[in-house]
Amino acid sequence: MKEDIKVSIVVPVYNVEKYLKECVDSILQQTFKDFEVVLVNDGSKDGSPAICDDYAKKDSRVKVIHKENGGQSTARNTGLENAVGDYIIYLDSDDFITSETFFEDIYNKIQETNSDIVLYKYSKFFDDTKTLDKCTFTLDFAENITDSDEMLETLVKKDAYYGMAWVKAFRRTMAVENGVVFDTNLVCEDMDWYFNLVLCAEKITAIDKSYIAYRQREGSVTSTLKLRNLTDYIFTMEKWNEKIKSSDMSEKKKNALMGALAKYYSNMLITYIRVKDPEKKKHIKRIKAISDILDYSQSSRPQQIRKVYKLVGFAGVTAMLTVLDKIK
Repeated sequence: MKEDIKVSIVVPVYNVEKYLKECVDSILQQTFKDFEVVLVNDGSKDGSPAICDDYAKKDSRVKVIHKENGGQSTARNTGLENAVGDYIIYLDSDDFITSETFFEDIYNKIQETNSDIVLYKYSKFFDDTKTLDKCTFTLDFAENITDSDEMLETLVKKDAYYGMAWVKAFRRTMAVENGVVFDTNLVCEDMDWYFNLVLCAEKITAIDKSYIAYRQREGSVTSTLKLRNLTDYIFTMEKWNEKIKSSDMSEKKKNALMGALAKYYSNMLITYIRVKDPEKKKHIKRIKAISDILDYSQSSRPQQIRKVYKLVGFAGVTAMLTVLDKIK
C-alpha cells in the first residue's frame, strides 16, 4: 500500500440550502485531511449553488461542478468522472457525518486490508425532533473478513446487506475500469449499482461503527412512493434474477446475491402496498413470475414472508403486510 490515500467525497446537491452547510461542515471537520469534496450542483433553484461556491473560495479541497438538473444518478456519475481520489465516498447533501474520525478510520482500514470496498453503518436522524437513533444492525462479525464471497454470504445471513451508495467507500479505479456507474433511467438506482460493484470486488471489509446521519424529513426523494418506484424495482429484480442465475460466478457468491435479492423482493412487496396508484395491479403478474426468488431467503424477514407467500399467495401476503404496515 502506498503511504497516502486520497479520498474523494462526492455530494450531489439539489435545493438543500437548509441542510447543505451542516453536511459540508461535517466533512471539513475530519481529522484526516488528505481528501477532496466534489459538490455537484444538479441545477438547484435555491441558494445551494452560492453556498457551494462560497465553500470553494474558502477551502481549496472543495471542487464545485454546476450542471443542468438530471437527477441524483447523473450528479453522482458526474462526481465520479471528476474525482481524483483513490477511494470514493458518496454522501447525500441533506445527511451529515457524525464522527470526526470517519475518514481516518476508513484510511486505517484500507491500510490494513487493501480492500476494494469498506462498509460502515448509519443511523436515522429525525429532522423534526433533532434526534439520532441508534443503528439497527451490526457489522461486528465482519471486521476480520476480507474475502468478498464470504463477506457477502455473511452479510446476507446477518441481514446486513445494504445497497445504499452512502454506506461504503470503494476503490475508484475498480469502478471506472469496470464501468460501474448509476443507471440514470432508474429511480431505485442504488440496488442495481451495488450489485455491479460487488461483482468487481475481490476484497470487502467492514467497520462496525455508525458514521452517517440519515436525515428523515418531509419532501425528501424517499418520503413518497409512486408507481415508477415500483416498476423500476420490478425491472431491476427481473434483470438481476436472470443475470445472477445465468452467471458463472462461484456458487457461494451466487447464493449470497440471490439471498440479497430475496430481501429486496420482500422490500418490493412493501413498496407495492405503499404505492397508492391503482395502476400497480397491472404489474402483479410480473411480481408473481419471479416469486421463486424468495426460495433463496437467508435472513429472518424474507424467510417469514416466504412462508406466508407459500401458504396464502400474493394476495394473502400483501394483505398481511398492509395490516402490519398500518400497525407500525
